[in-house]
Amino acid sequence: MNWKAKWLAGLLFPFLLLACQSAEKETSINSIQDLKTKQYAVAGQVLYAAHCANCHQEDGSGLGMLIPPLKDSDYLKVDIARSVRIIRYGLKGEILVNGKEYNQPMPANPILKPIEIAQIATYIHTKWGKGEILIPIDSVNAYLK
Repeated sequence: MNWKAKWLAGLLFPFLLLACQSAEKETSINSIQDLKTKQYAVAGQVLYAAHCANCHQEDGSGLGMLIPPLKDSDYLKVDIARSVRIIRYGLKGEILVNGKEYNQPMPANPILKPIEIAQIATYIHTKWGKGEILIPIDSVNAYLK
């Protein structure tokens, strides 16, 4: 390898490393190993697109300072039960996400069935939470009580 190639490789390596690390934070639905988790996540992705993506965006990045991100969100990762209740009952008041304050109300979704909430929650927690995780309907029912 000549000096120019080594120099270019030295410049590109940190960027490639960062790109790989960023990709590891987000779980691809295709990489989900457990069949039931994958089924929930696939259905949840469709439901997320219909009920959540308009505000939280398809990529989970949120909407500026109005709507908080789900991707890389410390708020999301802390409490699965809380996120399930927010999907169903909505949220009003200030919250702190990744050190930033948000105070835009999130509307309730009373028409969503517990299975649909389980699917959305499985999708968002698998995609942008702590990795592959199934949130079963029994847990959703318990969280909603």
